[in-house]
Amino acid sequence: MARMSSDTRHILIGAATCVAIALFFAVGYSGNPAKREGNGYRLIGIYEDATGLNPGSPVLMAGLKVGAVRTLLLEKQTNEAVVQMTIEDGYEIPIDSEAKIISNGLAGGKYIRIVPGGDLTMMQPGETFQYVRGSIDFLTLFERIVKSGEAKQAEMKKGDSETTPSPSN
Repeated sequence: MARMSSDTRHILIGAATCVAIALFFAVGYSGNPAKREGNGYRLIGIYEDATGLNPGSPVLMAGLKVGAVRTLLLEKQTNEAVVQMTIEDGYEIPIDSEAKIISNGLAGGKYIRIVPGGDLTMMQPGETFQYVRGSIDFLTLFERIVKSGEAKQAEMKKGDSETTPSPSN
């Protein structure tokens, strides 16, 4: 049996590396729910603010994943975020359900939580949620709390200085 030359060995290693990289990208691309259609149907949510939501973000109902965010678009006439989500086949969403954008902790990403309604009529592909709640901007919320606290503190100091008698000489 003849030995392989050094050049032949380098060529085979390079070819194997290229195949491995191509497979890595193919598997990564096919596994991203935002980049493939998959089995399911689309529903739409229109939000004033969808900050932190991304294509591929999960859609949960009762704590279980039932779909994923497909696309986010800006409606130019109303300046609202149009969020298209793909709901996996087999899951039915009552027509009076609410789609909330929820934060996964302070530093975590965001996801959509569907709170099922009680109606017996189910949403059909392409329909829009009637009830939505956008994301909460925690920095703005903390800023309001701090300003409110500072205003109360200033008010208390002002009240104290008005009721404290001045020392007499």
